[in-house]
Amino acid sequence: MSEDARNSIYLWVGALTCFGLFWAALHFDLLVGVPNEWLWPFVGIIVAINMLQTVWGFWKRRASSPDNPNRNGS
Repeated sequence: MSEDARNSIYLWVGALTCFGLFWAALHFDLLVGVPNEWLWPFVGIIVAINMLQTVWGFWKRRASSPDNPNRNGS
């Protein structure tokens, strides 16, 4: 299986999992007791982690590119 196919599967599974957890939280009122002072920083942390993972992935892809002039090799 190619890396792109594996990443696509991970993306779909992750997106469906997040959607399912969000739906369950709304449907079963799981977040009623969570104060707003906790909710938005938690969401911000998740967004920051996602952005860091995206930048790291772009960095790794750029570093492994054969067109990268800084890459060591022939």
